[in-house]
Amino acid sequence: MTTPTLRRTSALAIFSALLLSASSLRAQGTALVPSSDLAYASIDRLAELGVLDSVVLGQRPYSRREIARIARIARERLLSRALRFEDITSYADGLVQQLDRFSDDAEDNASEPVLSLIDGLSVAFTSTNANRRGFPAPYSSLTEATIDPLAERRLGRPADRGQTTALEVSHRLAPWPWLAFQARERIEYRSPYDTTLKRSRAEVLLASARARYRNVALTVGRQQFTWAQSAGDGLFLASDAPALDQVSLAGDAPFILPGFLRALGPTQATLIVADLGPSAVRSHSKLLAYKVSIAPANAVELGGTFMNHYGGSGGRSSSFSDHLIDFLPFIDVFRTHNYVDTTRDFDVDSDKLLGVDGRVRLDRLAGATITGELLIDDFDVHRLPKLLTGYGSQTVAILLPRLGSPAVSAKLSAKHMGIFTYTHNALTSGITTRGRLLGDELGPDAKSYSALLRLAPSAAVRFELEGRTSIYSDANYGAYYSDSAQTIYHVYKVSKQADELRDLLFGTLVLQPDVGIAITVRAGAERIRNADFQGGRRRDYVADIALRIGQ
Repeated sequence: MTTPTLRRTSALAIFSALLLSASSLRAQGTALVPSSDLAYASIDRLAELGVLDSVVLGQRPYSRREIARIARIARERLLSRALRFEDITSYADGLVQQLDRFSDDAEDNASEPVLSLIDGLSVAFTSTNANRRGFPAPYSSLTEATIDPLAERRLGRPADRGQTTALEVSHRLAPWPWLAFQARERIEYRSPYDTTLKRSRAEVLLASARARYRNVALTVGRQQFTWAQSAGDGLFLASDAPALDQVSLAGDAPFILPGFLRALGPTQATLIVADLGPSAVRSHSKLLAYKVSIAPANAVELGGTFMNHYGGSGGRSSSFSDHLIDFLPFIDVFRTHNYVDTTRDFDVDSDKLLGVDGRVRLDRLAGATITGELLIDDFDVHRLPKLLTGYGSQTVAILLPRLGSPAVSAKLSAKHMGIFTYTHNALTSGITTRGRLLGDELGPDAKSYSALLRLAPSAAVRFELEGRTSIYSDANYGAYYSDSAQTIYHVYKVSKQADELRDLLFGTLVLQPDVGIAITVRAGAERIRNADFQGGRRRDYVADIALRIGQ
């Protein structure tokens, strides 16, 4: 006798198959898989369990072709029985099956075009009473970003206080194996607390074209990039960063360098030039960012990132050579910059960020993995020693992939954000696009500590419980050079009130009853002490439920 649950699951499967039908049975893998796709959760778990090889985790999104390659590598590793714990093999097999929907995308010789008018669809409902707050700069000012520690960050504009029902639809066209076009839109119907807001709105979340020649891919348009070692991290481009209007060049899959550089192992590199959109100050400023990651061993990954925020309406003009030097930190870091002497040419007015990230997996400690990232903002050679102090931002996490069995895992993490991170005295919009921070939304001069427990008895069911405590400062700072050469930079605290303390508890349930179908339920509550640094207390909440079909 067929049970109601099986009937519902079968109905969902049939509905999704009809919805996602394409003009060809053979897929083409140049298109990118959005960073919000649940396939990445399966990839992260496979990495934590030591199943993957020759995969760079710190640069995403992946193409459909790359995820197909990752699934093939994982399957081969499982069949070789090279894993330390036998119970991982059967558990990981279910995770690989979640990636099998990309298996056809490994075919480079597919000749028929793909037209998927509805490549993915999601319906979501959100309810929250949390207020978004400004992201402060250290000189008694605000950037153009707003943050909400309780909200789940998403593409496009944040959810308003009140209730929101949203429909997202994505599309894909791949006329040839080397070329793909993608788009994704959202339509919302809202019941906001603020009755002056419109009850409906629509926006384009992603719209890009991607061309690939062998292992090099060029992407043009609005696309999301994330440079994080694990979910919830990423100081430069967070794991849930907003999409950029950009042109980028990247490897489609990790490559091996020639000669003696082969010892660096699988290498991935990405170069991005983006327009950050309209802003009150330096509108349509530009962003140049590049990252190189290497994996010299299966258990080790290291990355280096440079980001340069410059230009925009009203900014000073500079020569091509000045810009070129400004884009090369290994040269610019040793220069003495001129911003005040009118008898000489001024340097490029820019905000430069430099940092490193990495991951180490310790097989002897049941696969425990340590990840971390360091960032310093508006740097020069004299400030680099302060990377580990209040000038810099740091994150560290410990992943425990199996607590007795692979079905139970945990993550412990800590973050400290520097007083200058993402801010600048001239480019006051901050490292933002359309009012959204590109990096971590914790906030400047703040600290947080969190613990996450994950229960996943199978690849189809995952429950996560996370607790977090954060400490926010409202200190104001001043700064000056103490020498005529402008090399010794001093920062001092002007004023400070008592810290604001926030304690959060989140619960997330993900059900994937069939390939390409997922139901996500998320609920969280926050207790705030010394709210807004005014001495009061407040309690906020958020609840989300979403049905996803396809990507």
